[in-house]
Amino acid sequence: MKTEYLKSFTAVVESRSFSAAAKRLFLSQPAISTHIKQLEDELCVQLLTRSTKDIQLTQAGLIFYPYALRLLETEQEALLLLHGKENGIRGTVQIASSTVPSNYILADFIAYMNGKYPDITFKVSEGDSTEVFQKIMRFEAEIGVCGYKTRNSKCNYDELFTGQIVLITPNTPYFASLGGKITSAELSKLAFVVREKGSGTGYAAHNVETALGLNEAEMNIAAQFDSTELVKRAVAGNVGSAFIAKLAVMDYVRDGRVLMFEFPQIDTTRKFYMLYHRDRILSQAAAITLKELPSFCAKINI
Repeated sequence: MKTEYLKSFTAVVESRSFSAAAKRLFLSQPAISTHIKQLEDELCVQLLTRSTKDIQLTQAGLIFYPYALRLLETEQEALLLLHGKENGIRGTVQIASSTVPSNYILADFIAYMNGKYPDITFKVSEGDSTEVFQKIMRFEAEIGVCGYKTRNSKCNYDELFTGQIVLITPNTPYFASLGGKITSAELSKLAFVVREKGSGTGYAAHNVETALGLNEAEMNIAAQFDSTELVKRAVAGNVGSAFIAKLAVMDYVRDGRVLMFEFPQIDTTRKFYMLYHRDRILSQAAAITLKELPSFCAKINI
């Protein structure tokens, strides 16, 4: 099994395109196609299904892909040993993250890792919690970070940190006059800005709304956004109020752009998780990231 076949195969999977994989590897598209065909012939299975719009792994491809990655990573580790760099862990770690940890945790974590492991680089993709789970299941990322836990047995979840859901409102005289306290009756009259379906923040916010006696079907939804930052801007712009992760909004609260209300009478906590596919053999760089990320979160006392 030739290394160039594996490189072509993994490049096609990661870029979801033969032409993009060819550009990435500085090869022609026919050469990439030949490598995939020869690899499939050698393994006696079809690894990819091709259509005019997309390229997807077959069931056999799903099984083989993590091993192809590991074979390439083993080659890299061997080369490091041969050149006397056995203490240098290197590689690129692909992380899929939901918006809150992506915006408020990972940048500082990557800076920390760059100081400790300068040869490890990171590629971070952002989406809602459902998208993070899907990327882990499709082997498009080695590590996921999100605020929602599925029951899929193929995914391993480790609790990373605990946050809190709060209500933010525009900084207007009316809301300022409430003195940081708001009743359920007053809540029911508000217009709300919400996250999209599939968002971990949206799921956690729904639980808080229910605990406060709000009926989602009867709430006045002024706008829906697919990012926490857009929700914050909308609230600051007087579009409506929002239930949101406290970690994500402290900058706006400090600057007086929004007001924050907490609800000590109910449980408003939410958990964030680190996840990875049970069947994927993680690279050395990903394994050390799995070890370092929980320790980093504990140190910064979120």
